[in-house]
Amino acid sequence: MLPTIRFLSIALLVFFVASSVSPQDPRRACKKSVLAASKPIPTLRYSCSGAKDEWDEKILKLPARVRALKLVMAQLETLNSNAWWQASTDDLSVCDFRKRAGTLSAEEQEKFDTNYVFKLFGNDHIRLVLLSDPCYQTEYSGSVGFLLYHTGTKTLAAKSLDGFFTRADNAVDIDFAKLGREEIIEISTGSGGLHPELTNYYFTIDPKTNRAVPKNLFEGDKGPTNQITSAMLMSDPADVGLPVGSEALKIIDGHSLVKSFSVYDEVFEGGEIDDNGRKLNRKALKWNGKIFK
Repeated sequence: MLPTIRFLSIALLVFFVASSVSPQDPRRACKKSVLAASKPIPTLRYSCSGAKDEWDEKILKLPARVRALKLVMAQLETLNSNAWWQASTDDLSVCDFRKRAGTLSAEEQEKFDTNYVFKLFGNDHIRLVLLSDPCYQTEYSGSVGFLLYHTGTKTLAAKSLDGFFTRADNAVDIDFAKLGREEIIEISTGSGGLHPELTNYYFTIDPKTNRAVPKNLFEGDKGPTNQITSAMLMSDPADVGLPVGSEALKIIDGHSLVKSFSVYDEVFEGGEIDDNGRKLNRKALKWNGKIFK
């Protein structure tokens, strides 16, 4: 996947996407076959009237917004051609950026690597579409995410992220794992900012509806939940005396769920880990066959 997320600490915090392209790599190109298969991604549109400001969470329940989300979901379900699903999301993103076939110029490639906002992720049968919200948290990339599942000649959509916003660029990604015969979908997000956090969301495909539904993998305060949050560990685990594999929320490894993973809490007093001046406590959650706890 093109937008590989890297996290570094420089004085305060720099949270950015490092390009997977090295100077030796050939320039990306919009292939003719992919351009022919490309479909316009719907745009979320609705009136912002009725909200005090873009941070007002009441926006999320505006009747105009609810109607717009239903319309967008119906539009997304028209993305059902085999050619579109067979083209990689990386190639589709390049064509979405260039709008015409051909190799990106040096200037185009630089703009693509630094300015393009990725909105399509996934594989040949499950994809995440990330749409900008015109009214909510617009200064912080306010977005809505839909998971699409392609089966036969149909595409089924389900809302998976709502009211998401971040101070980081391209701070969303997707991964997959198998749990027996069940496919697990991971949507990973980052907050950016001075106290960066990671939040992952997990879904599976309902065999009856063929739509994505939450997969509750974690023990929560109010019962099982499909999401989990951790402070971001910006150091290499070995550099702060932690065992290999102690990265925050490393829950999928090699398309399988791990047996245990690390969650970090940032604290302002005490703290067993000094992560570049930030004090963290670590907790390991273990898989018991049904849930992590």
